[in-house]
Amino acid sequence: DAFAKKEKIPEAFCSKCKDLKSCVKEMSLWRLPPVLIIHLKRFQFTQYSRRKLRNQVVFPLNGFDASRIVAPDTDAPDDPDDPPAGRNPLNVDGRSEFLYDLYAVVNHLGALSAGHYVASVRVPPPGGGAPVPGAGPSRWKCYNDAQVTDLDEADVVDPSAYILFYIRRDVRGLALEDVWDVAG
Repeated sequence: DAFAKKEKIPEAFCSKCKDLKSCVKEMSLWRLPPVLIIHLKRFQFTQYSRRKLRNQVVFPLNGFDASRIVAPDTDAPDDPDDPPAGRNPLNVDGRSEFLYDLYAVVNHLGALSAGHYVASVRVPPPGGGAPVPGAGPSRWKCYNDAQVTDLDEADVVDPSAYILFYIRRDVRGLALEDVWDVAG
């Protein structure tokens, strides 16, 4: 919610009138990406100190609703970055689906000056296919260098979480080539 919160700026430079004015800044997204990567602020640097932040950030594993940060639907000009006709057979437009499911977390362990990164990843069910949130408990693995261990779903939300990877539900079963031009 902090991303889309209106922020009052007491002195912002106006390029039209060439003067400082008070204004309100509001952030929103026009189109949601297939993969949403959220980087949590874990390090604080000031003039006098540097430290690692260890606050617990509670984030959803399933059904993260990003609709609050999407700009209202208006008559916007055509976007030159829209996929060409025929490249979007499933209407994967980033404006019709707002729900995301977490599929990976990078954790930073240790201190500011000497840390270690591990990854928690939602893995496919034993029979294969994409993990399906809501269809029973998900299987998670913790990747710590060459060591891979099972991870209880309740342990995914952790104070060491640093980078969150969410996938939009309408692209969950697609191949990479269906969403992006990977030909090169």
